[in-house]
Amino acid sequence: MFNRPSFTVKRKAKRYKRWLEKVYVYPYPYEIAGRNYYLVDYVKLNQPIGSGIFSDTEEVTLDAQKAHRFLYQFYRLSEKIRDEGKMRANVNFDFFKVPLGKMDENPNPKWNEAYAFINDLLNYQLIYKKAYVDFWDHIKERNEKGLPLTEAELDLAIDTAAKLTTIQYHVVKELSRNTDLLNEWKKTMEEADLWKELKSDMKAFYTQLMQNEEVMKEEAKKVKSDNYDQALKKNRIEMTSYMKKEQRLDEEILRYP
Repeated sequence: MFNRPSFTVKRKAKRYKRWLEKVYVYPYPYEIAGRNYYLVDYVKLNQPIGSGIFSDTEEVTLDAQKAHRFLYQFYRLSEKIRDEGKMRANVNFDFFKVPLGKMDENPNPKWNEAYAFINDLLNYQLIYKKAYVDFWDHIKERNEKGLPLTEAELDLAIDTAAKLTTIQYHVVKELSRNTDLLNEWKKTMEEADLWKELKSDMKAFYTQLMQNEEVMKEEAKKVKSDNYDQALKKNRIEMTSYMKKEQRLDEEILRYP
């Protein structure tokens, strides 16, 4: 479907394009004083090397600069959520539910601790997937209604990115602490002839978890606090500060205004 505002913005942005560069217009605008402002990247060899802020009507410089502070942070955070979260959010719930079901059907006190741990991993995965899906569903809904982005969307992006990061690091830390537990669980499952009943991708999933102990211990050092809520708060503050710093650096390569 033809998007006239995006076409107009791209045409204006091309005035500042350099040789061999391509112009990419980000789809969702930010509204100030009745004008929609769009973030534009100038891309060369698949790398953004400049940016700009344009409206499909006449720009007001101060408003455009304010829009850049918002749009840059929102889009970089949404890219972080997409790039780091997509694969993790789509980890199959069956990787946890099927082994739990096997243990439910064959009670054994030897795997009580492992059962609780795998159930915790499932709960983390449920929370992770919900945060990821809720973010994109919200953005999709606003787009379908033709609504511009607001400060609420930036807050949501910060919260989502911080939550996904916090969950990921806490999962890694718990895994680093429980590698031996998983190894013992596997042996017990093999003794009960249940390990062979798991699909090959499930066995590969747990085998990989058990083989990455040193990597996970190193990653676990990034946990801000053993308390999830405190870690989430610290990650949100750190992410907000970092994004503001990156946005100020991006102002140095703004082509317009």
